[in-house]
Amino acid sequence: MAPKPAAKPPAKPAGPTPAPPPATPQAAPKTFMGRKIKSLPPKMKTMLILSFGSVCFAIFILSTAGYIRLRLAKSNPYVPPLNQLRKALAEGRRNPLIGYKHYVGISDEVRQLPNYLSESKKDLRNRKAKYQSIFKKGRTRSADQWEIFGRNIYYISNVEKTWYDAESFCMSRDAHLASILTEDEQFFISSQLNHPTWIGLTDENVEGDWEWTDGSRVITQFWSEGSPSSDDDYTNMDRDCATIDPSQIRNNWNDTDCHELKRWICKESLDIEGQSIWPISFHGGTMEY
Repeated sequence: MAPKPAAKPPAKPAGPTPAPPPATPQAAPKTFMGRKIKSLPPKMKTMLILSFGSVCFAIFILSTAGYIRLRLAKSNPYVPPLNQLRKALAEGRRNPLIGYKHYVGISDEVRQLPNYLSESKKDLRNRKAKYQSIFKKGRTRSADQWEIFGRNIYYISNVEKTWYDAESFCMSRDAHLASILTEDEQFFISSQLNHPTWIGLTDENVEGDWEWTDGSRVITQFWSEGSPSSDDDYTNMDRDCATIDPSQIRNNWNDTDCHELKRWICKESLDIEGQSIWPISFHGGTMEY
């Protein structure tokens, strides 16, 4: 039996092939924020827009007000701090610890060092001579010696004079009647005395206004009970000078008639022009450096 012939494919229709349908455009993907905003109700959207507009308007108003205030101000508020900065910079440039010194100036200073050393040695010799003259006062001008305490020397008399004559004696030796400025000095002076002794305190110029003759400020006072006498006590109007009575304890100052005869104590500072050379010690009436 003969095989069947294969089936023929269907014939293609005659004519042009139709174009495929256009692709449907896909919408752009929505962001999360965009989806959030679109999901808000219209009333909420309106409130957000109004809030944003209010903030922008407030910033505009504040900026305008600041600009107008700067324009109307008599002086720029930034000028004072800038002037202070300029002044600080100028002072810094003049400060030798900050400013840079040229090497030529440094070499000039080095060349002057021998002169500085010579002047220092001369000043030291003058100071030694001054101290020696101070120490010799107690040996050449009186039988008594000067006592040293702290940065002062003290002369204690063994005769009696009026307060005025005692002050004149002290001034003739470049000193004054003693001033007492500390409790330690009060204790030292009291321990050196055996008799009522003049000190340099007086209210002769203004009644009740006590002053030291060496110009020291009245820092502390050690008046005994009942002293000084009050301004209303007219029987004691002549008590314008002060004494120390060593028989009393601690508070032993008394106001006394300046014309009475009493011993006295002079005081002179060892400071020369506000400076001192230390240490200095005294042994057997001689001065050692």
